[in-house]
Amino acid sequence: MGHYRWLARRTMLAFALPMAFVVAPPPGPDPLISGPAVSSSRASVEPGRSVVLTIDGFASPYVTISICGNEARRGSTDCNMAGSEGVEIPGGDGPLVLEMPVAAPPADCPCVIRVVGSDTSEVAITPLVVTGHPVRPLVDPAVIGELFDVSIRAREAPQGLVKAVRSALGGPTSYEVTLTVKNRSTTPLKQVKASGSAGRRAADDSLVTLDFADPELLGVGQTWQQTIVAVVPAPLFGSVEWRVAVSGAGPTVNSTSTTRHRPILLIVMILVVVFNVFLLILRWVVRRRIVRQAKRSSADPVGAVIDATSSDEAPILDSHESLKRSLVGSTSTT
Repeated sequence: MGHYRWLARRTMLAFALPMAFVVAPPPGPDPLISGPAVSSSRASVEPGRSVVLTIDGFASPYVTISICGNEARRGSTDCNMAGSEGVEIPGGDGPLVLEMPVAAPPADCPCVIRVVGSDTSEVAITPLVVTGHPVRPLVDPAVIGELFDVSIRAREAPQGLVKAVRSALGGPTSYEVTLTVKNRSTTPLKQVKASGSAGRRAADDSLVTLDFADPELLGVGQTWQQTIVAVVPAPLFGSVEWRVAVSGAGPTVNSTSTTRHRPILLIVMILVVVFNVFLLILRWVVRRRIVRQAKRSSADPVGAVIDATSSDEAPILDSHESLKRSLVGSTSTT
């Protein structure tokens, strides 16, 4: 019984450890906004005059610069493509600085300077007042398809010894969850909202709620990114599906990703417990067989002695019978 109690105590301790030392996750860092950018040396200019532009953040080797009306909300349709300039982005870490003549756009203002990369996935704009050009209300294009590129990525967060052991036993585990939202439309997007959750299955969001900040305003071509720390409660074993929905402009865009967690120490502990149980059962079977044999011997001691004696005298009787047959054979011959 002492061995059983020792095993029970160790097993209870092992399953209690993952539940200990549960702490709230630290708040996530502030969101980062990245992407190509352009700025102008002058806020207003007359047609035919020039401005000095500073262009930075483009991964494309070439860009096209044009003057656009209607905030370029309908793309190149609002831009003076005949007066546009194609420029090569030089290597190095510094921004590109150049002088650009201003030509009147085909659409009415509000006007902007629009810079587009070679594959049109990179776009940057900056406002510009074109003196003497008419101003009209903005005309938005018809919304076709999704306006965001959304991705979510989760990985186990770096943690200390105690938290690592707790996680390896199937206890609460911290994850770094990164949400990335890119404006792929031709207009700034306002009141952008993000909400996320995690669950064990596609229809389950009960594990944890992801407290992302709302992007709110996302400029043309800009990418918004935030990484938060989320703690998935115990017991944690197998797959976790991470989900996010971004809304506020056009159709809601959803994104998912999946992580898998294998609590190695918990698996090893279960194997040790199973092995100990197997040894206990084997020990019980052997002891039971020994006890049964002992009881059988004590119930019939005379029969046991006779059986033992008979087995010891059997070779002697066989030798006497052989001698007797040989003597009888010799007498008959005489």
